Amino acid sequence: MAQQPQAGGFNWGRLSMGSKGLLITGVLLFIDLFLPWQCVDLFGGLIPGQSGNICVSGFNGFGVLVAILALALIVWEALLAAGVAINMGTTSPALIGAILGGATALFAIITFVSRLTGVAWGAFVGLLVALAMAYAAYIRFQESKLGGTAPPPAA
Repeated sequence: MAQQPQAGGFNWGRLSMGSKGLLITGVLLFIDLFLPWQCVDLFGGLIPGQSGNICVSGFNGFGVLVAILALALIVWEALLAAGVAINMGTTSPALIGAILGGATALFAIITFVSRLTGVAWGAFVGLLVALAMAYAAYIRFQESKLGGTAPPPAA
């Protein structure tokens, strides 16, 4: 007996390229916020043989806003991917995803620039992910202008 496909639920194939990009970069950026973004040597090399590094994660400062926006982006795109009907009036759900992605990328870049003193490797990873997210938000914005949120079904 063949099973009938379920109408609801998460379907990766139903997502557009912009939505896939925003979901992937949103998850990666949120994970990256746990990594060290800024490290400072307490002794500054003044005491030979002593090392006292203090590192802060990406959650410090604007990073809290980046984390909140990334979580909102992940939830928004996951709801759309699950097929939840969200009535936003005349505003396209794809446009809201693009705005969330663009704002998250913007504040992640601001967070990176504000940490240029003692920047750690996690900040560079965050910058690359934020730039990829900005591009995915641009693609999602272009999709919102077309009115389509999903690619045509494969034959």
